[in-house]
Amino acid sequence: VFIPIFVLAVSVEAPLRAFADGSWPSGCYVEAEGACLMDGDSMTVLYSKNGDTPYYPASITKVLTALLTIENCSLDETVTFSEEAVAYEEDNSTIIGASAGDRLSVRDCLYSLLFHSANDVANALAEHVGGSREAFVAMMNEKAAELGCTGSHFNNPSGLTDPDHYTTAHDMALIMAEAVKDPVFREIQSNLYYTHAPIKRYPDPNDPWNTVYAKHKMLKRNSFYYYPGVFAGKTGFTTTAGNTLVTACEKDGMTLIAVILN
Repeated sequence: VFIPIFVLAVSVEAPLRAFADGSWPSGCYVEAEGACLMDGDSMTVLYSKNGDTPYYPASITKVLTALLTIENCSLDETVTFSEEAVAYEEDNSTIIGASAGDRLSVRDCLYSLLFHSANDVANALAEHVGGSREAFVAMMNEKAAELGCTGSHFNNPSGLTDPDHYTTAHDMALIMAEAVKDPVFREIQSNLYYTHAPIKRYPDPNDPWNTVYAKHKMLKRNSFYYYPGVFAGKTGFTTTAGNTLVTACEKDGMTLIAVILN
């Protein structure tokens, strides 16, 4: 059985639930408070640590935002940024620096969402897809329930801190398992950088600020954390949520989803 030891890095008290032959690796420990390792095809939980305990997800929320966008839009549709979408919501909020009236394609927005983790883009996509952020949030919770999530409630499209915005490691694994079945999501995740159309703040198409880069180090061959087979993932961080991470890996026809929270 292929069991990658993601850098989940405290001994794990939760039982190991696996259909393996007893060859689970020794010395496995997880520093994160919540974790789940799931078979992406059968949805079998291979490992869980507080897997059904709610935590703040931070920007791994954007996997669900991207999934809903892909399911409801064509990549060539134009997204117009509103004043509300570009308003700063939290100190040090990650943005591409869009201004009200900027127009980008859905494709541009998805790369900026998943690579740069841009919160202004998350807001703009929510308004574009749902008509309003409130309507989009309702779509998020409906989709989560449809996928079998039982311990989550989403209250914004970006993952910024909100007491009513939380998920579990198991629920996020279900969401990621669904996302990686989508060919558009997989195509985006197969790249390491992307240059979106110019915006008012950076009108030169060649301005380096218009290029966004994948942040998940396990995808990068020149990184110490590179892991062969990893093909998709999303990082997250806020002071309240701590570090969060969702990762998808393939080997020998098997897809595994790993999630860590806090």
